[in-house]
Amino acid sequence: MKKGYLIENYSITDKQNYIPPVKTINEALEKYKGKFLVATPKAEVLSGTPREVTIVIEFESVESAKTFYESEEYKKFINLYEKTTKGWISLAKEY
Repeated sequence: MKKGYLIENYSITDKQNYIPPVKTINEALEKYKGKFLVATPKAEVLSGTPREVTIVIEFESVESAKTFYESEEYKKFINLYEKTTKGWISLAKEY
């Protein structure tokens, strides 16, 4: 079974109310067996114009990643995310 990854790249639009995901979704990640591989507000840009925050979360499978993304626990984070950031989230399968 191939692993699944949630990949996020965003800019913070409301720094006063923004809470980093590593502080808000750790319990949910534990429940869905996900783990942060990358969580950085300042990655070194080598090419292009990415947004300031890059997050990569690994799951045991694509299905597990999708279940986490659709969970009630993650929806709470998404509500905060949508109010304080601008960017994108994608789901990718291990190569």
